[in-house]
Amino acid sequence: MYCILNLLSKQTFLTMENEIRKNIRSILNKMTSPGKSIWKKVAEIVVEIGIIIFAVSFAVWMERKREHNHEQNEVKEFLTGLRVDLENDIREMKADKHSYETQAKWFGYFSTARPPDRDTVREYEWVIWNTTSLIVNSGRYEGFKSSGRMNTIRNMELRNSILDLYQETLVVLTNNTIGYIDLKKDMHKLIYKDWKDEKGPGNNLVGLLQETGIRNYCSRLKFTNEPIRRYDSAISHSNRIIELINKEYPLPK
Repeated sequence: MYCILNLLSKQTFLTMENEIRKNIRSILNKMTSPGKSIWKKVAEIVVEIGIIIFAVSFAVWMERKREHNHEQNEVKEFLTGLRVDLENDIREMKADKHSYETQAKWFGYFSTARPPDRDTVREYEWVIWNTTSLIVNSGRYEGFKSSGRMNTIRNMELRNSILDLYQETLVVLTNNTIGYIDLKKDMHKLIYKDWKDEKGPGNNLVGLLQETGIRNYCSRLKFTNEPIRRYDSAISHSNRIIELINKEYPLPK
């Protein structure tokens, strides 16, 4: 459809240009032609001017129509691509949320078990070292926004929801997880400082987990309700945007 309008627009402008030139010449001829009354000349000139005005207006309308279709094709490409980005982000956010739920459980265990079971520590020590954070697929959004085209999304609820997600919801989420990770890194420093076994990491972790300072960190790190709440909010927000996109551009059945 866009290609047809584009070709039609070019052909229309060429035709309109020729017609306007012909009508201008016709007006000049009528103004100087002998044998006609002044009122007849005026009437014919008015008709010619009307034709020119119509031709110019139609050409302008066609150009605006072409630009609008081009603009909306770009919007469709952006939104259908964003839908894929959000689906990928939701999968990652659900995995991250599960990680934080697991960390809450085992940090709770490490903070209370005296001593913690060696096999359990070996299996779940990853919760101590892991740094779970969301890597947002924001390249498509940033490119579209920086080009100044966000206002071309006609659905205001959809446009505002996208802006809120990337400028607020995901920012709060990432800032919150950064705070949690920073706390965990502080615990890492204490672990490395107090490491007693020269054979390498892991060999003396059971003993270190019984020390007061590290147990206190575990007690603080078992509270993951806030990161989980932020993940739930971001997942819900992303799903709502996908619903709105699906209304605009339904998936093929």
